[in-house]
Amino acid sequence: MNNLFSTIYESVFGLWDSQYDLIFQVLFDNNGYTMFGLTFLLLPLLFFLAFYLLWQFPYAKIWHWFLWLVLASIVTGFITSGIAYNEIFLSDVQQLNNAIATPSSGYEDYANSLPLKYALINGGLALAVGFVYSLVLKQFSKSQIHLPF
Repeated sequence: MNNLFSTIYESVFGLWDSQYDLIFQVLFDNNGYTMFGLTFLLLPLLFFLAFYLLWQFPYAKIWHWFLWLVLASIVTGFITSGIAYNEIFLSDVQQLNNAIATPSSGYEDYANSLPLKYALINGGLALAVGFVYSLVLKQFSKSQIHLPF
């Protein structure tokens, strides 16, 4: 799974930069990409399971559903940002720590930009995946079968 998710983030979204290969190698070696991928897949699923299977009364409105979708996306983004920050800046790889600590390397500035980038990507993916989950899960709901459409 790490290979699949690393391809998505590095190639599809174009985050990979050969100048800062060490950061991406550490993320890959520590299964950071798997954690990113599972975050955008599982968190919206949990949110919409709660929405469709636990929320019974009162009946939800379209703005409730939309707010739930946005909330799932924001939570996914924040958690992804924390994971990225921890994997990069709290790494036990001394070579990466030294590169970040060296101001002339540019690693610190680039590394500081990555948690936000991963958070925005995962937040957007959570929106898309959450929408798909809601189309599937509404069929199993007893009271929210009318949402999103």
